[in-house]
Amino acid sequence: MRQVLTFAIIAIITISCSTNQDDWYQIQQLDKRTYIISEPHSSQRNSSFLIIGEKEAILLDAGTGENGKQSMAQVADSLSPVPVTLLLSHFHFDHIGGASDFRKVGLAALPFLANRLSADSILVLTKTEVLSNDTVSLKIDRLYPVGEAIDLGHRNIELLHTPGHSKASIALIDHEQRYLFTGDLIYNDLLLVNNCEAYLQSINTIYKHSNPDYRIFGSHGTPEVDYAHLAKVKEALTAYLADDDSFDSKKNISFFGTPKQVYQKGDVAFMVGYSDVFDH
Repeated sequence: MRQVLTFAIIAIITISCSTNQDDWYQIQQLDKRTYIISEPHSSQRNSSFLIIGEKEAILLDAGTGENGKQSMAQVADSLSPVPVTLLLSHFHFDHIGGASDFRKVGLAALPFLANRLSADSILVLTKTEVLSNDTVSLKIDRLYPVGEAIDLGHRNIELLHTPGHSKASIALIDHEQRYLFTGDLIYNDLLLVNNCEAYLQSINTIYKHSNPDYRIFGSHGTPEVDYAHLAKVKEALTAYLADDDSFDSKKNISFFGTPKQVYQKGDVAFMVGYSDVFDH
């Protein structure tokens, strides 16, 4: 235990404060029980989120898995005094890269996912879900209810189903601390929209369960997102569906080697339809 605590202290000091570009993980402590674990030098500039209770902790997302020296699981375990369960905001390759290193993996109790579990609780993710050439198998240790309080031990969080980026996308809310962890639904970078109508419904879900006093944290780029950005994204996607041509720009980019159109409205940039790029 002493070694674990020592490592946690060293990690916080050296990774949080260092400007050394060789540091893979950067750790930001939101409060004594909540951490952002970022990978600023990864290909996707990911962030994962460690939420600690008195009985258990949840880590939202396993990162890219690109760092061969130290796993995301090792970092999370070093910061948490209680057992850590991995929970995935969705199943794309850049969020599940380190999943195999975790002793426990949870799953949102969405019927279309839970019904796919094998007799020994294995979930096989398809290539389309992973956006990869390979399928991925996860051993699921626990199903977490959707829309109900999840007790981590004197700390409750709520899991919301927020499709739009992907069918299985989820968000986590800590109502006491007023934290919103939105995965790839809302973040400070180019947004990838799979289903525009579902995306807008998910933004409305976020609104229903929060207010401007909540702090939003997304999984790419600079983690914290201004709450007002929700309205901007909603306006941009509504304009896209209405085809009202009110965008500041429309431009073609090369997205993983495939031409795609990016729409820009104010400081919101988004692409509609991206999964076909990964079809093989």
